[in-house]
Amino acid sequence: MDQLKQHFEKGILAIAMLVMGYAAFTMFTDADAQQTQILDQQQARVGGEQKQPLAKLNMNKYTLALTKLDNAKPLSLSNPHNLFNPVQWRRTPQGTVFKVEQGNEVGAGAVRLAKTYPLYLKVEFRGAAPSGNTIRYRFSITREAAERKKDRIRATTSVDGLNLEDIRKIFTLIDVKGAPDNPTSLTLRMNDGGGDITVNKGEIFSRVDGYTADLSYPPANKQFRNRREGEKLFFAEDAHNIVAINETEVVLSTASTSKRTTIRLQ
Repeated sequence: MDQLKQHFEKGILAIAMLVMGYAAFTMFTDADAQQTQILDQQQARVGGEQKQPLAKLNMNKYTLALTKLDNAKPLSLSNPHNLFNPVQWRRTPQGTVFKVEQGNEVGAGAVRLAKTYPLYLKVEFRGAAPSGNTIRYRFSITREAAERKKDRIRATTSVDGLNLEDIRKIFTLIDVKGAPDNPTSLTLRMNDGGGDITVNKGEIFSRVDGYTADLSYPPANKQFRNRREGEKLFFAEDAHNIVAINETEVVLSTASTSKRTTIRLQ
């Protein structure tokens, strides 16, 4: 009986050793396979093995959406769209009523520009004469674009020598060409920021320094003749300041809204 028991224990021990041997063999085999795979990957990287390229994505749906956004039309909430602009009815001075549909039937948009007129700066050299130890240079000057009416009248002025201001404080004489007492041309620097001008002997220097405009407001049958920058026009129960005038257009600023409107020559 004891011998049988000893043989049974030996059998169990042998089975356990076989199981442990098999487990060790399996672990060794798996480790070897993993090491082989790692080496293969390293060799593929070193050898520059070409990988299979990814399939090209179809982006048409998205590019079409972006194209629509690029070509989107701006949303207009101004007239004649009446969601935020209720239709108005206005009464004329004659007692008739009319419908405001486009927004330019009344107010600054209804103003018409009929004509513009240039305003000139004109300067003429009138001669030179001794004055003490220097020479006095005389000029006549007309500044049609001047802000004050009295400054628009043709006036005479003079300056004694270079780099000095004339007696009316309009310009500074900065250069004289030719003989000092009989120059061929003189350069003046305008004090109003108008830059330098050259006045030739025997010629009248002339340039456009601004414009006036003839305007009308048909809804009230109003005429505004020979108007200048800075002047105010009153119509449509509001004041409108003339911000700028050039050869072909006038810019108005409405007092109540500060909105600017450009009126072009028709």
